[in-house]
Amino acid sequence: MNKLVLIIASVVCLSACSEDDSRSPDTPLATSYTRATTDQPDPIQDENTVHIVYAVPSGNEDKGRDKNYQLQQSIIAADKWFYGISSGKQIRLDLQDNGDVDITYWPMTETNAELHQSRWGMRDTIEDKLKQTVWYNPNKLYVVYVEGSHFQTCDDGPTNGGHMINIYLHNPNSDLAYQPTLEYVCTLDEFSTNDNVNGFNEYLFIHKVFFALGVDEFSTEVNDLMSHSQYGVYDELWTPEFIDFNNDDYFMHSDTNKIDILYSAFLLPNDGDELPPNWRNND
Repeated sequence: MNKLVLIIASVVCLSACSEDDSRSPDTPLATSYTRATTDQPDPIQDENTVHIVYAVPSGNEDKGRDKNYQLQQSIIAADKWFYGISSGKQIRLDLQDNGDVDITYWPMTETNAELHQSRWGMRDTIEDKLKQTVWYNPNKLYVVYVEGSHFQTCDDGPTNGGHMINIYLHNPNSDLAYQPTLEYVCTLDEFSTNDNVNGFNEYLFIHKVFFALGVDEFSTEVNDLMSHSQYGVYDELWTPEFIDFNNDDYFMHSDTNKIDILYSAFLLPNDGDELPPNWRNND
C-alpha cells in the first residue's frame, strides 16, 4: 500500500481507531505513585515506546518531580495537545499497569560538574551511562529530565539515531570558561500545573520527540511546532499552533523523499512501524 493511500486511511481512522496500549487523553492521573528506580514490566518486551526518566546528578537536590506528579502532568498535557491538534494521534508512552506514565528515577553517580567535562558530548556521555543500567531497553526512546544543567543550553536532542533526549532543568553554568553565546534561562520553563494547559516544557517535549523520530529540518511557518523561531529566544510565550503547516514537511504529506512521522513506530494509532534513521546502529 503506498503512502498516499495510507494517509487517506489514516485520516478516516484517526478519530475512530484506538489500540489497547493507548492512553485516552481523558484518563485521569492515578491518585498514588510509588517511585521506581527501574523500568516497570512491559506487556510486550520489544514494544517501541517513549520512556520518561527523572535523573538527579550526584550532589544535586532531588526535587521529587516524579513523586509529586509534576512530570506526569506535563507529559499528559503535552500528549493531549498533540492528540487535539493532530486529530487523534498520540505519543506511544511507556505506561504503568494503571495507565499512569511510567517514570524511572535515576540517582546518578556522576556530579553535574563531571558531566560538564564532556562539553557538547554531554548528552552522549549520559546516554552511555544510561545504556549501562540494568533497565535500559534498546527499543525505547528515552526522554531524560535532568535535575542539573548543560554548559550552554536547556535541551539536547539525539543525533544520528541516538536513543535519548535530555531536558535540563537548571540554568547553564555561567562560571565555566566557555561563556554561553545565548542567555538560556531554563528555570523559567515551568511545568504546566493543569494537564489541559500547555506551556513551554510541554511544547518542548513534543518538539524534541519529533526531532528524535527523524524530522531533520525546521518549518518556515513561525507558528509551526518545528519552527526554528523558538531557538535563540527561550521564551514562555512560545505557543505553536500547527503540526506541519500545510502538511508538506514532516507529517501526513505525500513526498516520498521526506520522512513522514505519521508512520513512526512511536506514535498511536499505528500507521506504520518506521524507526528513526540509524536507530538500530545505536542500540
